[in-house]
Amino acid sequence: MSEYDGNHAIPFAAGFSKPWFIPRFFLKKFFFKPVRSDSIEASVAPLGIRRLEATLVKSGFNVEDIAVVHPDNLKKATGENTEIIAVSVKDPLGLGYVSITYLSLLDLGEPINKVEFERIMSDIGDLRRKYDLKVVVGGAGSWQLLRPENEEKHHVDIVFIGECELDAPMVFKKLINGKAVPKVIEGRQADVESIPLILRPSIYGSVEISRGCGRGCAFCSPTLQKRRFMPISRIIEEIKVNLTHGINEALLVTEDIFMYGVNSSSFTPNREAIKALFENLSSLSELKTIQVTHANLAAASADRSLARYVAEILREKSFYTLFGKRIATIEVGIETGSPRLMRKYMAGKCKPFKPEDWPTVVTTSLSFMEDYDWVALGTLMIGLPEEEEQDVEKTIELIDMIRDHGLRTFLVRLIFVPLGTCSLKEQALKTFNELSERQVEVFALSWEHNIKTWGIDFFKSQPSIVKIMFKIAAKLLYALKYRRGDRWRKSIADRVLETLKSVM
Repeated sequence: MSEYDGNHAIPFAAGFSKPWFIPRFFLKKFFFKPVRSDSIEASVAPLGIRRLEATLVKSGFNVEDIAVVHPDNLKKATGENTEIIAVSVKDPLGLGYVSITYLSLLDLGEPINKVEFERIMSDIGDLRRKYDLKVVVGGAGSWQLLRPENEEKHHVDIVFIGECELDAPMVFKKLINGKAVPKVIEGRQADVESIPLILRPSIYGSVEISRGCGRGCAFCSPTLQKRRFMPISRIIEEIKVNLTHGINEALLVTEDIFMYGVNSSSFTPNREAIKALFENLSSLSELKTIQVTHANLAAASADRSLARYVAEILREKSFYTLFGKRIATIEVGIETGSPRLMRKYMAGKCKPFKPEDWPTVVTTSLSFMEDYDWVALGTLMIGLPEEEEQDVEKTIELIDMIRDHGLRTFLVRLIFVPLGTCSLKEQALKTFNELSERQVEVFALSWEHNIKTWGIDFFKSQPSIVKIMFKIAAKLLYALKYRRGDRWRKSIADRVLETLKSVM
């Protein structure tokens, strides 16, 4: 539970391994500083927790009976009158895309997410025995506790999967009244009218502008949810909740900014709805920064003038710079350069275009977005079921196209993970050691591109002591871990080290 100094990228590092030689207090001081707390309660909290808090109050619970606390304050907040401890999790056991990928790639130990989750569950175990209370775990990563190897490992009474608004109040009331509740609850999807406004501020000033996707990608969870849009009036109300508490930023949470207000299956952007949204946002003079979570490249390409309009607003309200120039950033799913895999697993991602058009859609969309200083973080997925070498070659070709176009896209390589809430959940879980030589090449090419594109600007802004420490740490890690390591990791480490030398 951290604001990460306002940086939206640092939280991904919580999926990386925690080296044994780095103490927790150092990470807390410099990377995931705890959110501010007023006495015991957290002054800001993740949006999902704020949504649950508002849902319980709407259903009849008193605000005074609910405490939202940082994990380090849990023991202080718990006592004889505590009935339930509820934990919201994103990636509790390190089985998410980032964790699986970089845990197996770096091979440095357990991911920070898992270490922190097991720490809090150990504390909860003590409190559970002392006060005879109930424990509920929910959130996007709660499915991880249901995998066979984890099901009985943690002392949890209820694992809550899905949305909280319709079913969580019933679960909490039954638990308090001593009534039986199934171990696993699957929350139903709520309509917009059933989703209450947050009562207190959220980390990053996060506000939902839509929920669900509808494109049907087999590897993804939100695509199984129906697409819903929050009215502009309630979006503004939630932003004002944050502004009232001194949070002058807004993180617009959505699976695709260009699908806001689209009710048809055509996947063509609703120009009027999106412009109305940003006009209202722009009218809030107290709002200093605006960040959007996700966009779809096909949708951006379907209405380029609209994409330009959005880019220009986001650039002026951006937190980020590159080469000393303010830029807008956003996460996009590139996933693969293979039309065959696009057709098989994510044909909806291409609409209103066809799978055969995907490589061209990717490069043209990224190109014109960058014309307006909108630089994307693009995910690439390796190891999809039935992925063949010809599919990998298509992805390598696409990376070459991105480099040849001089694009600054930050490429994030991910190993396919059968999320417990996606259509491919029964598929096997892969690790870095199972990748082929050409799949490993995707990692190497992507890192070379990222370091050359972003490294110069990063190191230029750092004091000399940081550069020296970074060089020492990189060489030490290489010497101790990778120089005599296995062939694939050594290959990537060699190329990364060589590329780093060229930009430092």
